[in-house]
Amino acid sequence: MSIAGTSESHKSTSVVELAEHLEDFVREAASQGASLHAVEQYAHEMVHRMGHAALGMFIAAQGDGDLGESVVTDEGVTLRRSARPVRRPLQTVFGRFDIDAYVYARGPKKRIALRPVDIRMALPHGHASYLFEEFSQYFCVEQAFDRSIEVIERVLRQSLSKDTLERINRRVGEQAEEYLDELSAPPAEHEGELLVFTGDGKGVPLVTPELASVPIFDPDERRGNRRLATLASVYSVDRFVRRPEDIVAALFRDADERPARVSRPKPVGKPLTARFARERDFGNGPEYVSGPIEAFTWASRRVADRLQPDQPLIALMDGAASQWEALHACLDPDASARVEEILDIIHVSQYVWRAAKVFHAHREHQEAFARERLERILAGELAGVISGLRRMATLRGLRGKARSEIETVCGDFENNASRMRYDEYLRRGYPIATGIIEGACRHLVKDRMERSGMRWSLPGAQAMLHVRAIHQSPDLSDFHEQRIHTEQTTRDPYRALITTYEPCPA
Repeated sequence: MSIAGTSESHKSTSVVELAEHLEDFVREAASQGASLHAVEQYAHEMVHRMGHAALGMFIAAQGDGDLGESVVTDEGVTLRRSARPVRRPLQTVFGRFDIDAYVYARGPKKRIALRPVDIRMALPHGHASYLFEEFSQYFCVEQAFDRSIEVIERVLRQSLSKDTLERINRRVGEQAEEYLDELSAPPAEHEGELLVFTGDGKGVPLVTPELASVPIFDPDERRGNRRLATLASVYSVDRFVRRPEDIVAALFRDADERPARVSRPKPVGKPLTARFARERDFGNGPEYVSGPIEAFTWASRRVADRLQPDQPLIALMDGAASQWEALHACLDPDASARVEEILDIIHVSQYVWRAAKVFHAHREHQEAFARERLERILAGELAGVISGLRRMATLRGLRGKARSEIETVCGDFENNASRMRYDEYLRRGYPIATGIIEGACRHLVKDRMERSGMRWSLPGAQAMLHVRAIHQSPDLSDFHEQRIHTEQTTRDPYRALITTYEPCPA
C-alpha cells in the first residue's frame, strides 16, 4: 500500500472497514519508514471519515418519523403528516447531513409543530449540532469570523460561510444571556468577608446604521463610530489591610521600596457581563434602556443573592456620574442604603498626573509631585491637596487652559470626596482599585471587539460579549450542559407523542 493517493479511497465504507483500513495503513507506513507527520495527517482524516460514517449509520437508524397520517395532542389538536418527507440540514463536527423525515402540522402550509426524528435524536433548533456549536465558539470568541472559517476548515475538514458562524454565535449568545441571568450564588461558606460591586464602560465600534439608531445616554460618552458597553461584576474577597506607602509603591512600581510580597486574598465568584443599551417594552411601547441600567440590574440581582446580613457591601468604580446614578437606581433600597462607595485609585492617580503636567515640564518633577499628592490623599488629606492645587495655580498666575485643567482636577475630587476616604478604607482592608473590571474591559471587550477594521451590528456585538463572558468563566462546561437541557425540556410541547415511536430505517 502506498501512502500517496489513499486520501480519496474508502469514502462509502462502514466504520469497521474504515478502522481496519487505517490499521493496515499504519502498519504499511511503519514498514515503509513514513514520517509521523504523514501518518498523523492521514489518521486525522480517517477519524473524521469514521465519525461521519458513524453518524450516518445512527441517523439512518432513526427511520422516517412516520407516526401515521395524523396524531392527536393531549389538548385535542390534530396534527397531520406532511405529504412527503421534509429535508432538514444538520452540520456536525464530522460533516453535513441532510435528514429526510416526515413532519406534522395543523394543516398544509401551516407551521411545523412536530418533528419526530428531531425529538428522538434530541436535535437543536438550529441547523448545527450542539457539539458543532460548542466547538465553533472556541474559534469565534478568540479571532475574527473569517479567520475562524480557515481554522475550522483545517481542523474539522469542512467549509462554512461567515453567515453560518454568525448565526450560531447569535443563538449561543442568547442562551448565554439566559444562563448569566440565572447564575446561582457561591455557597455562603466559600464567600469572602467583603462583597464588591464593580463596573466600567468600554466603547465598541458599530456599523453606521446602528450608530444612528442607538441613543447616547451619557453626555460624557465619546461620539464617533462607537457605542458604550457597560461591564459589571460582583465578587467577594477577604479583607487586606495596607498602608498608603504600600499603595504608592505599587502605583510607581518601586521594586526597592515595595514590601515583601504578601499573599493577597483571592476574589470568589466573579461573574462578568457586558451590556449595551437595548430596546425593551414595559407595556407602554418600546423604549431604550441605558447600558449601565442593563448591566447594573444584572449585577444587583447577584448582590441580592449573595449579600450576607453583616457583610460590608462595596461599590468600586471610576468617576462616571451615570454609573453611580445607575448603581442606586438598580440596587434594592436596603443594599443601596448600606453600600460603601469607593472611587478607583487609578482614576485618582490619572487626575493627579494631569495636575502634575500643568505645574512641571520634566518627568522626574512630575513624578515627585504626583507621588507626594497621592501619599497625602491616601493618608486622608484630600481637602489639603485640593486647596493646595488651587493655591499653587493662583500663585503661578495660571490662566486659560492650564487653570481650567486644575479646576477640572479639583472639581472631580470635590465631587467624589465622599468616595475618597482612603485612610479609612485601607485600615478596614477594603479594595480600592478596579483591577478586575479594568482587566475585563481589555480581555472581554477590546481583545476581540476592537480589532483593525471591525464594525459590529448591535445584536452581533451583544451576542459575542455574552459568549465571551461565558468562555472566560469557570462555568463553561455547565453552561453547555444547561443550555442543552433547557432547550430539550422546554421547546417541544408534543414530545410525549413520540414515546411509542419505534423507528424503521428508511
